[in-house]
Amino acid sequence: MPQTLCMNFSHFPVLKALCPYVCGVILGYLLPKKEINLLFLIFVLIFFCIVFIFFYQKKNYYLQCSLTGMLLFSFIVAGYLSIFFHFHKNPDSINSEKLSQKQTWVAEVRELPREREKSYKVIAKLYSLNDSTSWITKKVILYFQKDSIIKNCRVGDKLIVHTKLSFIEPPKNPYQFDYKKFTQRKGIYLTGYAPAYSWEKIENIKKRTVKRYASNLQRFLSNKLIESGLSAAEYSVAAAILLGNDETLEPELRASYAATGVSHILCVSGMHVGVIFMIMGFLLKPLDSTVKSRFIKNVILLLAVWLYANITGLAPSVTRSATMFSFVIVSKFLKRKTNVFHSLFASLFILLSINPILLFEMGFQLSYLAVFSIVLFQTKITKLYKPKYKVMNYFWELSAVSLVAQFASAPIVTYYFGQFPNYFLLTNMFIIPISFVMTVTGVATLAFSFSDIISKGFGFLLNIELKIMNTVVFYVEKLPGALTTNISINYMQVLVLYSFFIALLIFTKNKKRLLLCLLALLNIFILIKTINMVKNKQHIDVVNYSISKCVAFQFCYNGQAILVSDSIGNTEDKRYQFNIQNHDRVKNLQNKFINIGEDFENSFFCKKGNYIFFQDSIYVLDRNKIKVVN
Repeated sequence: MPQTLCMNFSHFPVLKALCPYVCGVILGYLLPKKEINLLFLIFVLIFFCIVFIFFYQKKNYYLQCSLTGMLLFSFIVAGYLSIFFHFHKNPDSINSEKLSQKQTWVAEVRELPREREKSYKVIAKLYSLNDSTSWITKKVILYFQKDSIIKNCRVGDKLIVHTKLSFIEPPKNPYQFDYKKFTQRKGIYLTGYAPAYSWEKIENIKKRTVKRYASNLQRFLSNKLIESGLSAAEYSVAAAILLGNDETLEPELRASYAATGVSHILCVSGMHVGVIFMIMGFLLKPLDSTVKSRFIKNVILLLAVWLYANITGLAPSVTRSATMFSFVIVSKFLKRKTNVFHSLFASLFILLSINPILLFEMGFQLSYLAVFSIVLFQTKITKLYKPKYKVMNYFWELSAVSLVAQFASAPIVTYYFGQFPNYFLLTNMFIIPISFVMTVTGVATLAFSFSDIISKGFGFLLNIELKIMNTVVFYVEKLPGALTTNISINYMQVLVLYSFFIALLIFTKNKKRLLLCLLALLNIFILIKTINMVKNKQHIDVVNYSISKCVAFQFCYNGQAILVSDSIGNTEDKRYQFNIQNHDRVKNLQNKFINIGEDFENSFFCKKGNYIFFQDSIYVLDRNKIKVVN
């Protein structure tokens, strides 16, 4: 029961280790690495473990409390060390001298090439041409000039590349997406560009790895989807949903799914792993006769689940689902009862132990928040109303699942994107059933790919289902008031919002305490929002934006702003949305767009020709640059 989760932590021993470990991971992420001596922490961890092993059976109360405290502190230290070795590790042998000139490297392809507008993006592992045993860095992003050879490269292929490497740059504009931090979380610090004449493939490399086989299988299955007769837009959605390949998704299509609250459909999730598990379980049912055959069946199921997870690129939602299904498979074979909380906590601890950076990935956060909220609140919501008819009951349960999952993810989605889909419930009512049918049809299309007739038959049905999905999404997106935009909340407000959920869980039976707690949290939320609004209203600044082939200056004054640009004239401009929109949203700015050759004057700003008067200062526009003259 959900109440048990809150009242008795002794029922969940993994949680005792998970909580301090997560605290250590967060500390390791926030604190600079120089603030704590690394060798000292390692020594403390080893010392505490030795003391605990020798004295944990002693019955002395104070000794037990001390040992418990030491054990908890050990997990905090372990979390800190794990994030240190994953996040704060710079490329080993790269120095400024090597980065300042072109070098020849051996690059091993780590992920399939992804097509861009003018190049192919390849994530590779580099080592020096003269020292093949010493890796320079685990991962680097290389951009190759477009040609058919690089397009057909596979994971594990080795290339000789002559290129100049450089560190990935931080964002040039305030509150712009931080691509440098995003890549660093994945262990990538360097990038380089390779023209067609500057690289060649090393032939006869036959390195057999699971990742190479899985990536080749993903490419093979993607081609089979194309051969089944899917049109372009429908293929891109099918490849994202079934195979985790979202590179062909058009930005407009992706934005439409996000605006209607069903962007989670475009990610491979537990439903897809469940379909694979269900189909494989049905096909292997004859193996349930003996213990030996059941063991073989479970091994095959485990291999199938994790092979599919590798094919889809080991996305956070897939790894969570695959880990949980692994617990289910093992527990069924051992004839042990499974608890969904045990599976969730254990899978979370295992995945963070392997890669603690996952804790800061949005997909990972959304995946676990959605599942926890469904497990905790979905039953309570459905009990509030009992429909008389089965069809109504089905839609009511579906609505309850969508409701709790959406509200659990809403604070984080709003924090990252500043928007909320108002008709998410309506869209999910239609899309979730269709997506399930589409997943089954898609798996059948791929499973019967050896037969063109059968595969194209399922492909015809799949194409219709995907067209229905896209049509529903486009229709809902165009409804008036479909999306609330420019919502600005900070991380403190996100924590307060999740405190609401925790209060609902803890004080459900005590309505008086629940009301007091919710009122207190509401006051804190309003206070933080008020402080931010006051700060923004007192914000006065001049921002010179760095945008390719574009000039843009912004003069901010107490919640209002004048954007002077040579080509950006409205909020629909993609350059505005990518470079400026986040700054305006966070600062709650109302923009007035002025062309660089236009004169304009209001209460705080005046532009005459090449002269701008703002806050007792005079600015001069000189060759599309701005200078202060006094």
